[in-house]
Amino acid sequence: MPHFIVEYSRSLETDAKHADLMAAAHEVAVASGQFGEADIKVRLYPVDHALVAGNAAATLHITIYLLSGRDQPTKKALTSALVKRFERLVPSAKSISANAIDMDRETYSKISR
Repeated sequence: MPHFIVEYSRSLETDAKHADLMAAAHEVAVASGQFGEADIKVRLYPVDHALVAGNAAATLHITIYLLSGRDQPTKKALTSALVKRFERLVPSAKSISANAIDMDRETYSKISR
């Protein structure tokens, strides 16, 4: 925990390689001091087609799934740091956004090996 899901327009791969996108999310997570480095998971999903304000454009969105219990200022600091980091990494993106979603601690299950 946490899970960082990065959805990005495939055209942004000219600005940043897959490894760069994953490293950026991981680095922000570590820098937040909220998570153990070994617990951070990052996944990428390229998007072939996206619209911004009705026009085709390169976009990037990060969804963070967190175990419930963190306050709003903590989550806002994390999403803001992600948007700022990705703004520098992918300057050609027309839209960059992030959102933190709570997962219920009582029902979350996993296997760690």
